[in-house]
Amino acid sequence: MLMAACTNVDSPVIVEPEDPVITLDADLTSLVATDGWGQGGFAGSWAAPEVDTSDGRHSGMAEVYNGSNEGIAATGIIMQQKIEGLDNGLYIVELYANSLYTPNRGFDSDMADGATDVAFVFANEVKVPIVAKVAETTPENGLYTLEVNVTDGTLTLGLEKAKAGTNWHSIQIKSLTTTKEAHLSDLYAPLKAEAEALLSEKMSAETNATLAAALAEPMSQENMTALTLAIEMAKGSVASYKIIAAGVVPDDKLDYWTCTNTNTFHINTWSVEGNEGNDPTGMVTPFIENWVGQPGPLGEGEIIYCLPFLNPGEKYEVSALIRAYSEAGNDVSGLLIGGKDAAGSCRPFEYNNMKGIYGTVSEVVTVDEDGKLIFTIGIKNPTFNWVAIKNVKIIAK
Repeated sequence: MLMAACTNVDSPVIVEPEDPVITLDADLTSLVATDGWGQGGFAGSWAAPEVDTSDGRHSGMAEVYNGSNEGIAATGIIMQQKIEGLDNGLYIVELYANSLYTPNRGFDSDMADGATDVAFVFANEVKVPIVAKVAETTPENGLYTLEVNVTDGTLTLGLEKAKAGTNWHSIQIKSLTTTKEAHLSDLYAPLKAEAEALLSEKMSAETNATLAAALAEPMSQENMTALTLAIEMAKGSVASYKIIAAGVVPDDKLDYWTCTNTNTFHINTWSVEGNEGNDPTGMVTPFIENWVGQPGPLGEGEIIYCLPFLNPGEKYEVSALIRAYSEAGNDVSGLLIGGKDAAGSCRPFEYNNMKGIYGTVSEVVTVDEDGKLIFTIGIKNPTFNWVAIKNVKIIAK
């Protein structure tokens, strides 16, 4: 009887790819609404500075004012909000908060400055005292850290008053973080899907190659980090090319804009000088604004628009409607486009005892070796206190 030829050969060992359980820090701050504090008003920063959250938002404090003796005496929850659908576990909460007695309002408080038994911030059952102040405003927000164990998937954050003494209260989130354990494959799979989808979008050749190379590497924690970075670059490149495809830069956002002087730089949504029947510039709101009170002048510096992750050497014509005002009535000079004084390509005008220049200016810009398109408005030896920018367009050459 013949025996099977391979009965004494060991069966091959199948080695499963390594799929370790790893622990990662998770920032869940975006789940907390900066304007979601229930009873609370949202008063910007009348009595407290604006703050930055860990997920990149810039926000005023949510504020509540009680303007009476009854308000001074009242206790209980001032503001709160609930976050639901969380995994159970330990969470770290950072909250900005203030509790003030603002004097000279026609009512009295015997609270001592620096009291720590008047009000507190809370996260579920965890409470941390607020250092209460006697002050009209606060130059610096208090910052408080709470560690809370979530057991039912919900987290309620807020500010509560325990005893009489304060009449002004404010709160805002800084961060909400936790740690999570997961199999590497569970974290890697959505990254891979996102990377594959991005490869079909328009992006720079270098960014595309970086993403494709990271995607081709085998799964590992190190390669997941590289893939995450490549995805962020790709998303930046895709976003830049979408702006170019649209041809128009939004007037109501400061994305990709920076200003190097220390004067106010923001979106103006209220000025009426450019409205029909006023000055001739057509500078209607919203527009981008760099401003300092009259007589000024503005500080020297640069207003820069920079799109990243483009193909080096590409050429674009960038144009913009600009207006420079001297609210003190000075002749305007010192606004530079392409290194040249913009007064030479703009029209002068006068309005309401102010002098200014305005016009649509343009410059052909070549993407630099780092993949950046940079359009710069220079301010050098200025005689004005106000620059406005609108209708920025980008056209490929």
